[in-house]
Amino acid sequence: MVDPGVSAADLVPRDGDLPGGRWLAIDEGFSGEGGDGPGAMFDCVGPDFPEDAVVESAASPHFVRPPSALVHGVGVRFESITAAVTAERILSGPDFAGCLGRSVAADIEHGATEAELLGVDVDPTPHGHRVRFTGGDSGGVRPVNLDIACVRLDDAVGVLWCGDSPDGFPEEDVAHLVVRIRARRGV
Repeated sequence: MVDPGVSAADLVPRDGDLPGGRWLAIDEGFSGEGGDGPGAMFDCVGPDFPEDAVVESAASPHFVRPPSALVHGVGVRFESITAAVTAERILSGPDFAGCLGRSVAADIEHGATEAELLGVDVDPTPHGHRVRFTGGDSGGVRPVNLDIACVRLDDAVGVLWCGDSPDGFPEEDVAHLVVRIRARRGV
């Protein structure tokens, strides 16, 4: 087993990491060992994800800033750096970003709204991918932007997603969050 110097919780955003002000935590997130691994958290990791090598997982609260900004993150620590590198490759790829975006869009479409999903696009960014999906309801058509970034520190990997509508989450704010998370271990 790897030295537990980096925890899964080190890879998720905290109150002090959030850019600007007026953020609210609308739930408590979670932390766990072993079986609460990313297979239960993500439907999008695929069969090559090293779920059997997960030793710890954590999630931040869903932080919201009215009217429409959201920040959330999930961290996973593995029993080896090799497993973490494999997970990083999967979680930083466009297939994962597109699947996660479609999953979020489907949640919105099947939630308490009358929204209908009209399209999903995935574009690379300096820190990962921006997933844009468009939904329409009786109020009109609205774009939703979800920025997805992946950060690895030693044997732990974190996925961060930042959403906003109708404008995207500012790129400098995504960069700020990534820098704050990397600074926890001097990377």
